[in-house]
Amino acid sequence: MNIAKSVLPVFCALVVSALFSACSTEAIWVSRDQIDFDRDESPMYFHVANNNAEMGTFTVNITGNKNWIKVSPQTIPCKPPTESGMVMERIEVRIDRSRITSTGKHTGEIQLRASGIKTVTLKVSVVQTSVNPTLPPLSINNPVVTYKSPSLIEFAFSLRDQKDRAVTGEPAQFGLQAFESRRPVGTPEGLTLRRGASRQLWLSLVMDYSQYMTEIGENAIDEMERVATEALLPSLNEDALVSVRAFYRNTENSKEIVPFTVNREFAAQEIREIRSKYLPGFNSGARVYEALLAAIQRFPEEERTEKDDRYIVLFCNGRDTPGVPSMEIVREAALKKKVQIFVACLGDSMDADKLITLARSTNGRFVAADSLNTLQTAFQRIVEDLYGQYIVRWASGREDTFNIIPSITLTYNGAAASYEASKAFVPSQHLGDRMRGELILVQSETPGKNTTVFLRAHYVPYGISALQLRVQSSHSYDVALVDAIDDGLLAGWQLETEDTQAGEKLIRATGSASIPFAAFGAMLRFEFDEEVEDAFTSFVIENAGYVDGQRFVLM
Repeated sequence: MNIAKSVLPVFCALVVSALFSACSTEAIWVSRDQIDFDRDESPMYFHVANNNAEMGTFTVNITGNKNWIKVSPQTIPCKPPTESGMVMERIEVRIDRSRITSTGKHTGEIQLRASGIKTVTLKVSVVQTSVNPTLPPLSINNPVVTYKSPSLIEFAFSLRDQKDRAVTGEPAQFGLQAFESRRPVGTPEGLTLRRGASRQLWLSLVMDYSQYMTEIGENAIDEMERVATEALLPSLNEDALVSVRAFYRNTENSKEIVPFTVNREFAAQEIREIRSKYLPGFNSGARVYEALLAAIQRFPEEERTEKDDRYIVLFCNGRDTPGVPSMEIVREAALKKKVQIFVACLGDSMDADKLITLARSTNGRFVAADSLNTLQTAFQRIVEDLYGQYIVRWASGREDTFNIIPSITLTYNGAAASYEASKAFVPSQHLGDRMRGELILVQSETPGKNTTVFLRAHYVPYGISALQLRVQSSHSYDVALVDAIDDGLLAGWQLETEDTQAGEKLIRATGSASIPFAAFGAMLRFEFDEEVEDAFTSFVIENAGYVDGQRFVLM
């Protein structure tokens, strides 16, 4: 009798549960019953809704039965239909091909469950043509090979480790070999490895102040500003030109907050004051692609792609208000001006597929942060990527008409990576005067404050251990050497200035050793204590002191 009493409640519970399951209400509607990815790498989507007007709002849990099926979001509220129809929610589905361990066709399911509601199943299929190999300990990524006069061969690339993280060692820590069709090249040809930051860097920071960002959390924008001012800006060389653009309403175009300037402190201060100074009133939807296109249009029109690097770092939630321009227009504009786009996406975005495509197609990077706690880590990945750019350069000693295939090999911490150019170098097509050096002045203003001008070298001939300038200006300024930490070519040299006549200075820089042959980078910094339009009335490089035919020209 006691046994019967104890078993009866359990039996009744099972009966009730079975009856309840059998009578589960049909209320979950999906826009499709299967998704076939085939060989496609892009995400796909479907919509979910409550199609039962008698049901109130209920929560749907969405899960895949295979670890390579990724859905986002995994939990959604399903509201009852209204007079205008069903209230649909969009679900993103991605395939993590790194988790598929064999080739061929693979199938799985996505299940949508809610308490008291009949479960709905979505079929998923994918074709895997190859198993993703383990990444090598060191790999050369996104290499760009350039040939130019005088006989210069240049490899620009990023380095990654087997976790797909940027490798950010100092050039002296690497072993370097270079070859011209198996013939080794070295010091006589000026073979050198330098950080990508040695070139003139243009970086536009595009920031999202839309309502999408505020919906993530009350501190989302504060955190975005903090990592921009405390992580990104301090990591840049002092001659890097930085601009800032912000967007916050779908009814207004983005606003340029800071034009290109080398004044890092000014840029940081303006970022901290964006909301109070530049974006009055309410915020609403986002105009991501308008802001990106406007930022691209602010880069120089001339294509000095072998002499500078151009980046956009986009900080956003990922969601965009549909309209113009399209992602494709932005991508074409970026490719035309050789602008690489890096995206730090905060939040659970349904529009991320377009941003991923945009970043990848411009040789940039897409990094997602699923919470404010991981934002610093995600943004640090982008800082590492910007810092992990390298350039190998040398000047070929050949002058013949043969097709030469240049290649490089790098070693770091016991790991090696090699790359061979896909296009032949024909020496006779890139001849030039190896004794003619090229210099350029790069000027930037801090609105209402000051002007900074950098003297940079694009190419340095043999045997340069001194530089003498005769400079005239109607404005007062200070001149200094660019330090080694900022990849300065004259770091460690002696600098002397002499006032020769009203408004004219004689500037001499001398070193105990010559600048490496075929080198490039920043040399001198001229700092004006006011904003000026024309920094110099005359800027003359005195070449008389060179006895072997070397000379510099100002480009």
